[in-house]
Amino acid sequence: MNVLLINGSPANFSHTRALLDYLEIHFSQQGAECETVDLINSVLPINDPVYHADAMQSPDEKVKAFAQKVKDADIIVLGTPLYHGSYSGLLKLALDNLDGDAFAGKIILLSSNASGPRNAMQAAQELVIVGRTMGGRVHESLIGTCKSDFTQTDSGLELTEQSIRKRCQDIVQELS
Repeated sequence: MNVLLINGSPANFSHTRALLDYLEIHFSQQGAECETVDLINSVLPINDPVYHADAMQSPDEKVKAFAQKVKDADIIVLGTPLYHGSYSGLLKLALDNLDGDAFAGKIILLSSNASGPRNAMQAAQELVIVGRTMGGRVHESLIGTCKSDFTQTDSGLELTEQSIRKRCQDIVQELS
């Protein structure tokens, strides 16, 4: 099983990345091959609609490489912070570079992080329609986190909220 975790956060010190790291550990423990793509490092171009039917025809090698990673994945985890009531523009840009049906036959797991618990699921909820529109089988359980769910350690942020850790473990177990 190949799992592609896509980090839509532009922050170097990212709660979204810390959550994806936690999920990656658990997918790996279940025998999955995992890769995390930090979109801030991908430097994808503004999408060209000419290639919406086939991203592999794009003249941009970074677009083709990203599209191939998506194609090779069985499970795609989209992680994003909440920005202005929705998912990040960085994630939108990346998804717009893919084929319209790039998620066909794939399980899509959605996660988002917000400043407080009331909005923690909002960006993930926004992505449900996107995942389905792109042909994916969006997992019924979404993961929402906020700043208070993490603890700063010497090595970075760590997901420490036990209920969310358990939710993540249960979802990974179900999907493995």
